[in-house]
Amino acid sequence: MRPIRLDLNGFASYTGSETFDFTDVDFFALTGPTGAGKSTVLDAICFALYGRTPRWRVNTTQNALAPSAVEGRVRLVFAAAGTHYVATRILRRDRNGKVKTTTAALEQLPEGVDPADDESLVEGLGRALAGSPSEVSNAAERVIGLPFEQFTKCVLLPQGEFAEFLHASPADRRKILENLLGHSVYRRVQQLAGAKRDAATTAMKTLEAQLARVPAVADAELAAAAERVEQLEKLTEPVRDKANALDGLAAAVDAARRRLAEAEANLASLTYIKRPEGVADIAAQVADANAAAAAKATEVEATEAEDERLRGELDGLDLALIERQLKAWAELAETQSKLKTGLELTEELRDQFAEAKELEEAAGEEVEIQHASLHKVRMAELAGTLRAGLAVGDECPVCDRPVETVPEHDLSESMQQAEEASRTATIEHRDAQAAVVALQTKLENYEERLTELRLAEGRLKKRLEGVDEPPALQAKRASSEEARQQLAGTGAALKAARRALREAEKRKQAADERQQRAWKEFQHARDQVAALAPPAAGDELAASWEALVGWAAASLERAGTEREAARTELAGLDGRAATLRGELRLSLGEFDIDVPRTGTGGDYVGRHAAAVESAKAASARLRDARAQRVDLEAETRRFAHEAEVAKALASHLEARRFMEWLLSEALDELVAGATVMLNQITAGQYDLIYREQDFWVVDHHDADMARPARSLSGGETFAASLSLALALSDQLASLARHGACLESIILDEGFGTLDPETLDAVATTLEALTLSAGRTVGLVTHVPELAERVPVRFRITKDAKGSHVEKSFT
Repeated sequence: MRPIRLDLNGFASYTGSETFDFTDVDFFALTGPTGAGKSTVLDAICFALYGRTPRWRVNTTQNALAPSAVEGRVRLVFAAAGTHYVATRILRRDRNGKVKTTTAALEQLPEGVDPADDESLVEGLGRALAGSPSEVSNAAERVIGLPFEQFTKCVLLPQGEFAEFLHASPADRRKILENLLGHSVYRRVQQLAGAKRDAATTAMKTLEAQLARVPAVADAELAAAAERVEQLEKLTEPVRDKANALDGLAAAVDAARRRLAEAEANLASLTYIKRPEGVADIAAQVADANAAAAAKATEVEATEAEDERLRGELDGLDLALIERQLKAWAELAETQSKLKTGLELTEELRDQFAEAKELEEAAGEEVEIQHASLHKVRMAELAGTLRAGLAVGDECPVCDRPVETVPEHDLSESMQQAEEASRTATIEHRDAQAAVVALQTKLENYEERLTELRLAEGRLKKRLEGVDEPPALQAKRASSEEARQQLAGTGAALKAARRALREAEKRKQAADERQQRAWKEFQHARDQVAALAPPAAGDELAASWEALVGWAAASLERAGTEREAARTELAGLDGRAATLRGELRLSLGEFDIDVPRTGTGGDYVGRHAAAVESAKAASARLRDARAQRVDLEAETRRFAHEAEVAKALASHLEARRFMEWLLSEALDELVAGATVMLNQITAGQYDLIYREQDFWVVDHHDADMARPARSLSGGETFAASLSLALALSDQLASLARHGACLESIILDEGFGTLDPETLDAVATTLEALTLSAGRTVGLVTHVPELAERVPVRFRITKDAKGSHVEKSFT
């Protein structure tokens, strides 16, 4: 994996939009003060690919979003095996403050896209490989060829974990090398071989069980089955010939049987032709019934004529209309009586209203008089209040003259009398007004009722214009009642006449039906022998029956002769058919074919054909059973061989010596490469060796003494760890399993612990790695001496608004 471009927006300390352009960069450094956000760049690369970082082991997404941001975005463009990819993850903070990855995608970019051009690098441009957070992590692992744990040990070495491979346990170190070198494929082959052995064994046992159910077929059985088919096929032609002859006789037998049945049917039909009793009386019964029906019809017509005459008289007398007119005359008389009474009462009420009006006016005048008297007394009382404060010699407040004497007046009793008289007059006036209002309302109601009565009178008079007076109407009503009573009598007579007519018609209909049934009986008897050409029917029923009975007696003798001839012919044909059936049963019985004792030629041909097909099927089953047994035996041998081969392969691969040898060779290669780099970095002081499942160093400055790598100082540990990391990235890349892309290494560890000579050696080694191995090397450092040796630097600063980056060149 080689980083090409990293875009951050709202990620960790990068609150704004920042871009790291690694295009055509082989050796770069991330510099800046502590806490500026250098290690966050490595976090962003890990997060874009795997959705987590080595520093944020718990609640990764909660730490990934800038504290002041609601949404954050990380986009990494990288190359793997010559193909460009872009990984994108978007974070959002919900209303509860929780941060979640809402969008994730991994795309393979088409050729010709410039990652440095923002207009060319748009979302959805390439071929989508994943579309959810987990899918992106899995797809990135497949593209790069490393899971997260191996990626952070061999490609991106975070702060604090640089020496993890050096100090890792043998088991963890074994897993890393197995994954890098693809040695796990041998374990997978061993597992597959075991599975194939078990599957082959199961298949072999299944085939053996099937083989036990397939019977063994001998050559004699096959020959006997084939011979039976051959013999049955030879019998086909004789069976068909005899069957055809039998079918030919069957047609003649059927014809003879039909003639016999026809002769017997004719005899039966002729025997039952007899004239019914009472045929001669039917005609007289029909004539009597017709005469009686005609007489009753004449009586009904006369009664209907009388009924129509009376109804005609009643048509001009509408009794309901007469009743309505009489009722209208009565309503008019009642209305006029009410109107007269109302006029008298209204006139009397008008006089009362006029008298009440006069009393109301008199009461009003009395109120005015009493109010004036009360006012006069009150004024005098007011003067009395002024007099209470006066003394002889004072000026009068009314006339401005000196008071000579002060009069003594007590008006309280006069005031009380005046007020009582005023209240009495007021009450009497209100009572008079109320009486006037009540009489006026009653007068208005009377006048309204008079208006309604006058309107009703007018309507009734208009309705009765041109109508007879009540006496004339009452006379018409009496005539109508008399005519209605006569009509009721006529109606009863008409009902009786019609009832008698219906009875006569029923008797006539019954006589006609008896005559029709007699004719139908005759026609049915004639139809039974119609094929024998009986005489035609005449006009009279009795004569027709006489002619038919005489003809039937003459035809009986001829029908008996025809029946005897048909019996003789049928007996001869049945004998010949029985002979042919016996021959067919004998021929087919030799092959145990069950055939009917009676049947058509097709029945025998069908049984023979079914026997041929059954014999062929039995022969085919025997051949199929032999072929199936041969195939099953071959398959059983094949699966037995596969099981043996798979068992041997699984047994060979199950031995740990093979895997241990592979891992030992890989470690030897790794230690050899790391020793060369460590020797260069330490100016020839240390070599790296591997023994007792751990790393040791040989100190050439101390009589070539060997000691564990865990005993090294901080700077020495860094040098040894760097050598191993570079060896993993440089030398083992060629041995890594297919798909692992160790195309870069990014270091985030304490270069400040190195002395100047070692620091210079490290820089030289890293520069040589970019040239010789074609790797992209990145450093996270705040050591100026080392940063100055790097051709491309990304200066990271941090202010109140967040982290910022500036790219510079040496």
